[in-house]
Amino acid sequence: MRRELEQVKRELTDLKNLQLTLPQSQSDELDRLEEKLDQRLRELENKIDAVSRASAPTAFNPRMTASLNVAARADDKTVYDSQGETQIQNRPFLRTVELDLRAPVDPFAEAVAIISLEDQAGKGFGIDAEEAYGLIKRIPVLETAPLGMKIKVGKFRAPFGVDNKLHMHDLPWTTRPLAVTKYMGTEHGEFFESGFNPIGIDFDFFLPNPIPLSTLEMNLDLLRAGDLGLSLGNSGKQPAYLAHLNWSRDWENVHLLTLGLSAYREDGSPSTYLYGADVTYKWSPVERRDIHSFVMGGEVFWGRNSIERRIFSDGVDPMVIVGEATNRPLGWFAYAQYQLSWWVYLGGRYEVVDEPINDWLTSKALSGYLSYYTTEFLRFRLGIEHRTSDLPQHQTVNSALLEINFVFGSHPTEPYWVSR
Repeated sequence: MRRELEQVKRELTDLKNLQLTLPQSQSDELDRLEEKLDQRLRELENKIDAVSRASAPTAFNPRMTASLNVAARADDKTVYDSQGETQIQNRPFLRTVELDLRAPVDPFAEAVAIISLEDQAGKGFGIDAEEAYGLIKRIPVLETAPLGMKIKVGKFRAPFGVDNKLHMHDLPWTTRPLAVTKYMGTEHGEFFESGFNPIGIDFDFFLPNPIPLSTLEMNLDLLRAGDLGLSLGNSGKQPAYLAHLNWSRDWENVHLLTLGLSAYREDGSPSTYLYGADVTYKWSPVERRDIHSFVMGGEVFWGRNSIERRIFSDGVDPMVIVGEATNRPLGWFAYAQYQLSWWVYLGGRYEVVDEPINDWLTSKALSGYLSYYTTEFLRFRLGIEHRTSDLPQHQTVNSALLEINFVFGSHPTEPYWVSR
């Protein structure tokens, strides 16, 4: 309605300008047309006012968005979940049902709850709080937020790299990168929901930046230990620490480059460290932004975890700790995507990753995807994947993938790889 209102206003303005240049006989006809446009303008203004007043009592109700993610796969050999227990080849899955609730709490904060129903590799469904946190946008005792600081308290997807922060329905591909699932965490493998979403507190703020026309953003997190996928048996009694530094620069609203560094530290026995670097480049020309764009990027992960080495004895304690074994796995992925039209995106990804426990075992995968949007609320995707691995169950697996994503409710925020 607001767009129609603006159109009527423009027509009225053009009509009045034209009226000044016409003779009286034609001007009378234009006066009658002007009265009709004035009446139409008043009707539109009344409608907008009525909608505003009708929605006022719901201003403090949560904004709700729901998403359904359905995916099917066809494989040329037997494929198991990450536990090696359940066969998942040649089957369709309702992978996730997510309900996203957001609302302001007061002038200082808002709350977010994202509740998900997740497929457990065909063995049933589990309910999980994917994210549930309060966001303090301004400290009550201060007039302004220093350095633009926002404080997130609760459970959230940790700001480690780029992919880990995305929900499944926002991914530019059907499966998570192997490095994310193996190092950040998963219960059933990269075909299902994965990532690192710990409980803790996140401080997000901007740093003084010596480079003109760019931004420098910092996240510092204090988290519960033991939730990272690379962690091995940590009880979670001591805290863990995470930091992410992100630099971004925009050139003429056409080129966008972001660079990031991440670090995670978890002391104790066993100890865990994970470091990461990410890069994302996006090109979207001003005159054709809605039909053409190009995105490329990648992430690299380097981890270190310690495993207690034990031996059997004949004493009271049958297990004796004799030292620690250290793994230093390395994993990375790179991708590129080109927008062919308003509806169609074509992309590919290549990845190499060492196993978290046995870092001498490596897996590689090459995949391609074609995504089709009818609107921002409905997406279809076809994909193919070729994987080789030192793990016997993943040696030379070829897969075809189909994904359909439904979104309903409030208009969702578009992911970074979409240009609309």
